[in-house]
Amino acid sequence: MIGRETWDVLIALALTTVAMLYYGRIYLPKKIDDRTRESLKAFSTAVELRFPVREGLSNRVVALSRELGKREGLAGKQLKDLEMAGRLRDIGLCAIPYRLVNDKPMVEWTDGDYAIYERHPEVGAAMLELVPSLSHLAGIVRTHHVNFDGSSGPFFPSKDSLPIEARLLKIVSDYVWFERTQGALLARENLRDGAGVAYDPEYVYTFLSMLTSSRVTNSAAPVTA
Repeated sequence: MIGRETWDVLIALALTTVAMLYYGRIYLPKKIDDRTRESLKAFSTAVELRFPVREGLSNRVVALSRELGKREGLAGKQLKDLEMAGRLRDIGLCAIPYRLVNDKPMVEWTDGDYAIYERHPEVGAAMLELVPSLSHLAGIVRTHHVNFDGSSGPFFPSKDSLPIEARLLKIVSDYVWFERTQGALLARENLRDGAGVAYDPEYVYTFLSMLTSSRVTNSAAPVTA
């Protein structure tokens, strides 16, 4: 028969084990995730500070991407990867000349200017591949501007091989940019016109429906330039 003192020891060991498991598997990873998110947010803010025309876009992209991802069934690691890729999608802009983005209107860009600018997803992906903990995001960042029908981008010519996170990010990041530069109504029209060519039509229609939600509007309100 087990004595009272032995039971007390066993109970204490059990509680300690539960506490350690909680700390090691739930609390600590969450703290690390929170710190990672804050670090990525600070980094994306630093990129935006270099290019004032893009100020505030990342917060909007992340909020809308996360909501769209949830509506399309993403959860856990996949949803986290979408959020992180949303933060890091434009880090390749660090290699783009400051004057090109900030001082020269896009309507005046030459073919050479566009060629330089369009390198930023590949540059960003190459940067991520150098960081073991972020290298799995490289494919998303590399293809987040690739057209759904394979008419642009040399890396994933087949729509079936495009990562779902990249397809979602293309819709959201393009919308947020159009929203900033042309207004919400034209931004939505651009998505409708591009469904099936530039964008995955299923996700476009989900996104457009999502935009009518007051909860989304309030939680991911557009920023002003």
